[in-house]
Amino acid sequence: MGVPQIKFGTEGWRGVIADDFTVANVRLVTHAIARHLLDARPPGEGVLVAYDCRAQSEVFAQAAAEVLSHHGFPVWLTPKPVSSPAAAYGVIKNHLQGAVMFTASHNPPIFHGIKFKPHYGGAALTDITANIEKHLNDLMADYTRYTEPVETRTFIRTMDPVPDYLEHVHQFIRIDELHEAPFRVVTDAMHGSGAGYLKSLISRLGIEVHALREERNPYFGGVNPEPIADNLKELIHAVRHLKAHIGIAIDGDGDRVGAVDEHGNFVDSHRIFAITLRHLVERRGWRGGVVKTFSVSQMIDRLCEHYGLPLSVTPIGFKFIVEKMLQEDILMGGEESGGIGITRYMVERDGVMMGMLLLEAMATSGKSLSELVESVFEITGPYFYHRIDAHFERSQMPELRERLKDLTLERVLDVPVAKRDTLDGIKHILEDGTWLLLRASGTEPVVRIYAEAQTPDAARHLAEEGHHILKRLIGA
Repeated sequence: MGVPQIKFGTEGWRGVIADDFTVANVRLVTHAIARHLLDARPPGEGVLVAYDCRAQSEVFAQAAAEVLSHHGFPVWLTPKPVSSPAAAYGVIKNHLQGAVMFTASHNPPIFHGIKFKPHYGGAALTDITANIEKHLNDLMADYTRYTEPVETRTFIRTMDPVPDYLEHVHQFIRIDELHEAPFRVVTDAMHGSGAGYLKSLISRLGIEVHALREERNPYFGGVNPEPIADNLKELIHAVRHLKAHIGIAIDGDGDRVGAVDEHGNFVDSHRIFAITLRHLVERRGWRGGVVKTFSVSQMIDRLCEHYGLPLSVTPIGFKFIVEKMLQEDILMGGEESGGIGITRYMVERDGVMMGMLLLEAMATSGKSLSELVESVFEITGPYFYHRIDAHFERSQMPELRERLKDLTLERVLDVPVAKRDTLDGIKHILEDGTWLLLRASGTEPVVRIYAEAQTPDAARHLAEEGHHILKRLIGA
């Protein structure tokens, strides 16, 4: 058996179950995490090992717990699947050195992954993942030794971080303004590890709630557990059928959010980010810097200009937002894929908390979700977003990545290009203010195409043109 190539992406390592993501390789990576902790000596004592609803999660988590125990760490193992934000809060609440979280987030069910959550409870910063990779590369020289079973040296205990986590969310929300609000809410856990969380929080407030896709299903019902419109047809149907006021969806490990308004229209993360920013400034009176990743809507730029808030733009990956949250006075930050975080709550994205904040925004403003979207447009003007995940063969990806580096367009759909930005991927900003971003995934044979324009059709046409451009690059 050859030595595998294991690379950490924006936050952790992901691989295909039973191909490269195996128990043996999980042991290897956990040895590297343990060595990082022994080297860095972060504050706290002990490590939490948690996992989501994917296939083999318990097996991988047990193997990691044994390796950490072998290195002498006090180890706590969750007794059931938990969300990534619940694991992160478990680290903070119990003053641990970190958590090893087994999840591939919103990726297809064939994938699994490891995220390391440091002592501050957020995404691991680049220097931390780089140090883990350094130790991983050192261990590769004795691959067989570090992939074999180990003897435990400390007792592996059980910890369920969910009750404390749910109480933390409950206390963050303005309970009095939401108590017995006349809402009918539909929630969608997408068969993920955040199942039951929203239902518990909402029903506790005396609000009517109907929960979908709460049962564990490692295949996620045949769709990727990402809260985007194409994957939420069941939620959209339920909102319309039940005449609900809102539908709230969270992804496979509960850290991303999507929503459906009272008319059954999908409300993407850009609008949720904008609605929440406006709510925190106008209703809660909070101030601070705002951080968005490279693929997020210009609505956030316009809102920051309107309220006089400093705005930072980072590469794609929530760890870059966390870095700003830890170093600067940041109010909130968000990414295109539904991950949004608020520093006063936790330096971590959380789909459950964001769903509850949407309910708070509706209750305190007296507006429906669609009206909240329109109230943002009154400030920013209309913005519409479209994304295409263009799938290619793995063998085609190296050539595509190389060709994308040099891609320079003078016009797109007959509109001159005003600016080319290569912060993360290739973004062409056109003279009419619209933009097109092409970015190759680091974990999948996918190039993601992002586009924004002033109408839905214009955004769709722009994204489709991006797909045509990719095909021409490889002669397809």
